[in-house]
Amino acid sequence: MSDENLKAEAEAFNEIVSERERAGFIPDLRRAVKCDYFYKSCWRDPYFINLHVGETVRTFLDLLRRHGRPGIRILDVGCGSGYISLELARAGYQVTAIDIAEKAIAVAQKTLAENPFKQGFGSLEYRVLSLDEVESQFDVLLFSGVIHHFRDVDGVVRRAIDRLLPEGLLLCHEPCHESWRDTDAAQVALIRGLLALSGAWYEKDLVARLKTPEQFAAYVRDVHTEFVTERDPGERGQSPNDNASTGAQILRTLRTELDELEYRPAKPFIYRLLGGLRGPDETTHALADFITLFERFSMREGFLRPNSFFFVGRKSAKIILGKQTHPP
Repeated sequence: MSDENLKAEAEAFNEIVSERERAGFIPDLRRAVKCDYFYKSCWRDPYFINLHVGETVRTFLDLLRRHGRPGIRILDVGCGSGYISLELARAGYQVTAIDIAEKAIAVAQKTLAENPFKQGFGSLEYRVLSLDEVESQFDVLLFSGVIHHFRDVDGVVRRAIDRLLPEGLLLCHEPCHESWRDTDAAQVALIRGLLALSGAWYEKDLVARLKTPEQFAAYVRDVHTEFVTERDPGERGQSPNDNASTGAQILRTLRTELDELEYRPAKPFIYRLLGGLRGPDETTHALADFITLFERFSMREGFLRPNSFFFVGRKSAKIILGKQTHPP
């Protein structure tokens, strides 16, 4: 990514983080509060955060336990406001977390300074850096929703591997929106419509707008576009380079450059649904639990396609003296 593109990415994320901070957002899974700024995102309610982001962190920790060692050194690349790094350090790991957005790092540092959960804490340092500026090597490089911001996936992954110690791990969670289909979107449209009819969805007039098969079909297409682009019609994108590469491209490079240890499909839709629930906590939390159960069951049985994936790979034995030997 060029310096100009990096600067545009940083500015976009600085603006997002500043907006969220003004709205009262606390980027800490254990100290999160309700935040009406988020109208459809799981970040609206700590209960929803745990079902989505909490599960992401638990998966990372499970993969680290399965393939790593206690207390290893982790570089969290593109850490944002730092909530994943914080949980890794709370689990006893030695974490360096970097991001090119100065405001994101400032908020992460402030949150760390206020951390009351210190028992078993490893270490955590937040720094304003790009991957290219990192000089040390680590046991693990972690990317959570970062690689898909780069068009040159091969280059990013190879630069990451250069910063891994021998036998080091690259661990990532990235979107694969291209695998999602209209049939998946139709299930989300049905769920939202039923919630709206019961008064539990934020768009109270949703069903009133869907009176014919053609209108429903148009809504399904809108839902599909929303999930593939991660934005509503007219909504500002996350950053200028969001979705610059596909999940298929990322996975192909990872499998070429690393020795694959584990792949897990994940998260068809709850990340853009749970926050849209409305009503008393007793009702919305029960609905969130059931919808999450449906999502996991449907993905396991193949009724829903994943919208993201986890991957963990080991620095390949083909790498000699820091150079990758590629087939001719």
